[in-house]
Amino acid sequence: MVSESTDLRVIKTRAAIEMTFLDLLLQKKFNTLTVKDIAAAAQIGRGTFYLHFLDKYDLLEKVIDEGLNETVDKFHLHTYFVDGKVSFDRITGFVQTMFRHFKRNDRFFRAMFFNEDIPMFRQRMQERFLSKFQQEIGQMSLPVIEKDPLMLEIMPIFVSSAMIGLLSWWFERQAKIPEEEIARRILVIMTQGPLRALGLDV
Repeated sequence: MVSESTDLRVIKTRAAIEMTFLDLLLQKKFNTLTVKDIAAAAQIGRGTFYLHFLDKYDLLEKVIDEGLNETVDKFHLHTYFVDGKVSFDRITGFVQTMFRHFKRNDRFFRAMFFNEDIPMFRQRMQERFLSKFQQEIGQMSLPVIEKDPLMLEIMPIFVSSAMIGLLSWWFERQAKIPEEEIARRILVIMTQGPLRALGLDV
């Protein structure tokens, strides 16, 4: 039987490898990194690395998968409604919670967004959110499902693309804009629409 201390040591070693990997991705392109580089930076032997991951591609895949799972698991569409109506307070709270999550995990998101050798991350992030949205929406009764099914396809793509672009922009500015300010403006855009949010008559 594996002892609890051994399990904890395995978890800590794996976490150290993943954090070191993200640090390296902020400094070098993924394609130039080697297992030797990662192991040396993590202060472990290459043999220890291979006990946890097949190669650097397996490491990248697991880091992305874990990071996206943790992020998407925070999205629960049905919780934004009270008595069948959208709750502005809950949406604002959700946006603030998400951006705090992004800030806590800025190493992961900056590495994924800005390393030129990981071009598919934004698409994968959007696909995860779209899949979660479809799961959530299937459990709800919304008028648009019957009245305009095409809107149900277009809207989540439009919103998720905008949010991922906004997140990238936020990190480019070192996440200096407070989550509360971001949340307030997102709520205005979502409730009034982009044109009205700019003060234009429609």
